[in-house]
Amino acid sequence: MHGVILLAGGSGDRMGSDVKDKLLHPILETNAFRLCCNAYIGIKEISSLVIVYREKDQQKLLENEYDISRKRFHGSLDPIYVAGGSRREDSVRKGLEALPKECSFVQVHDCARPMIRTSTITEMIHEVEDKGVVVACRPASDTIRQSLETELSSDQPQKTQTLNRQSLWFMETPQATHKSWLTQALNRAKERNISITDEVSALELDDRKTAFFCLDYPNPKITNIDDLKLVEYLLKEERNIL
Repeated sequence: MHGVILLAGGSGDRMGSDVKDKLLHPILETNAFRLCCNAYIGIKEISSLVIVYREKDQQKLLENEYDISRKRFHGSLDPIYVAGGSRREDSVRKGLEALPKECSFVQVHDCARPMIRTSTITEMIHEVEDKGVVVACRPASDTIRQSLETELSSDQPQKTQTLNRQSLWFMETPQATHKSWLTQALNRAKERNISITDEVSALELDDRKTAFFCLDYPNPKITNIDDLKLVEYLLKEERNIL
């Protein structure tokens, strides 16, 4: 059985005072959180859905948005709402604890990436059963340099080295794996006091191999006002195409 954890409790500190919640901020007639719900609702392979929220006031708003999606797409799944932690790994851990024991696999998605498609979610559900760890990603296309200085300063000359971009990949979400693997990896990271940035970085501690699921469409993460404008543009373009 497959479970899903939707991370909706991010602080959005970089959005500025004009945006109270980047996931609920209007994008055309919808918002980022509702777009994510639209993508996940109705997938028959998903048996459990956990939504991780920031605080009680936000939870009520998220519940309302989910109900709008459920009515539109005739969804039958009742989500489990869980208060998040101070760090991403804490929120994911709480989400894992809320999933039923019978869930063998889990897919984690950051709701700050609202352009995710149902087809991607479904294909990753099928692939993870065979490959163990599957992550949405894209190959690096820019030149990437690493600073070799102990103290970083953007306004001072630095010694650098150029990384081989053919071996570099930009990680996105969803990220899917065995629920037991991710639980074990997050516990190991906590024991070692290692801060992780995504699920794969935790799974690496147990030497798990990762299958890359390359996306052929934009899946940007909303971190600032310009990202909201980009998602609005992409949504308009997608609707024109479809």
